[in-house]
Amino acid sequence: MRRIWVVSLIVVVTVLVVVAAAVRPKGVSPAPRADAHATAEAEGENAAREAGEHVGAVVTAADVGPITRAESRIMAPDVTAPGWACEIKLGVEDTWEPTIAADPNAAYVYVMYNRFGGPKACKQCPGIPMYVRVSSNNGVSWGPETYLCQCSGVKWQYDPVLKVASNGVVYATFMNGYDMMFSKSLDHGVTWTTPIEVSGKAWGDKPWIGVSPSGTDVYIAFETTADVWVAASHNGGASFAAAVKLNNDSGRYRYPNGLEVLPNGTALLSASSYPGSQQQSGAIDIEIWRTTNGGTSWARTILATPFSGVTWETSSTTALGSDAAGNLVALYTGATTLGGNGHVWTRRSTDGGVTWAAAVELDNGSANASFPAIAGGASGAFRVHYADNRTGSWNTYYRSSTDGGATWTAEADIADADGGATYKTAAGFASEYGDYGAIDVTNTGKTVAVWGEGASFSAGPGGIWFNRMT
Repeated sequence: MRRIWVVSLIVVVTVLVVVAAAVRPKGVSPAPRADAHATAEAEGENAAREAGEHVGAVVTAADVGPITRAESRIMAPDVTAPGWACEIKLGVEDTWEPTIAADPNAAYVYVMYNRFGGPKACKQCPGIPMYVRVSSNNGVSWGPETYLCQCSGVKWQYDPVLKVASNGVVYATFMNGYDMMFSKSLDHGVTWTTPIEVSGKAWGDKPWIGVSPSGTDVYIAFETTADVWVAASHNGGASFAAAVKLNNDSGRYRYPNGLEVLPNGTALLSASSYPGSQQQSGAIDIEIWRTTNGGTSWARTILATPFSGVTWETSSTTALGSDAAGNLVALYTGATTLGGNGHVWTRRSTDGGVTWAAAVELDNGSANASFPAIAGGASGAFRVHYADNRTGSWNTYYRSSTDGGATWTAEADIADADGGATYKTAAGFASEYGDYGAIDVTNTGKTVAVWGEGASFSAGPGGIWFNRMT
């Protein structure tokens, strides 16, 4: 969920709060604890207020459909990024904070995101629902938007993350209100298991999922106020043990944003740890948490300590990727001085996260950079994207490595559509939309990527944009 709030439209918020009932979906945990909303307010998180800031037009079910050839033509850029198909809008506005996952052994690609102002699955279903789109040809064409679940009684859904195991099973985590949920699909996204809550806390945010190549081991991380937690399953998500708190300090606020499970069973979580509570400025610890015993205990490594940057929403995020051989690359952002432009760095590990090589800078801070995403593929193969505003507008830049992150290709601007929305020009787009995008590698070794673009970071209109390697 978004990390900063602006003044919302009181009338819109009031309507959303009145309409949405605070009841749990059948088969999930008991009704929300009475203190959940107050806790969220104290920490600066208010999903109802956030909904009020998104001003995308209300649509009907008839508006929800696959991308058409005509839409792709309208968005065709003057110059397409070399080796890429052309950026297209994947989610009808107002959609935000997407995730993407590709099947390593088949041509399926999955995208999930939520939507403001769109049709609900039922009268009592989430007013901000989670949508899924599926491609069976590695992103060349897409099926229609479908609901992840009805989840009747839930107010809103946020922060999806997807993974696909080698057996083709799709694993998902997301938020139902302030609860961290898990669901999976065994039929390429046609149906999903009844979501189960894995957090068991009054309030939480920022779920992230990691899945072993076989799909047996599933870890879901999330944060609550000053703590970071991980719930583990070792039966493919059929059940989860009680979440384990990783940190024993206080006075920090952590954002999980990467979770990898290596072929040998080692699991690693990346997070940016901020001083104080939400929206505090200062030195940020780039953390890697590591377990070798199935999640019973975790050890921490601090990779770097940059500073918060120009704005809160463009300050540090830490992503993590692993390749088929178990090599790791951490991708993180931050400023070298308090309030300065964001830089982008990587650090790599060839021993399962025990040691890490020196940092490699991908974006030098000549402009403000943030919003990193990373994925690993075959041994040594890593793909990243991040954004900066060097043109006076924001663009999404792609790089890749074939030597485990030791060296990287030159940048390619993959936000290459010059139009298709009021916030897009030949110079780029007005703002990133939401905290993060995502990237993955298909079964043919091609890159697929999604991110959000909008008129501003926290208020619509905005939408989900997609590009793919040809």
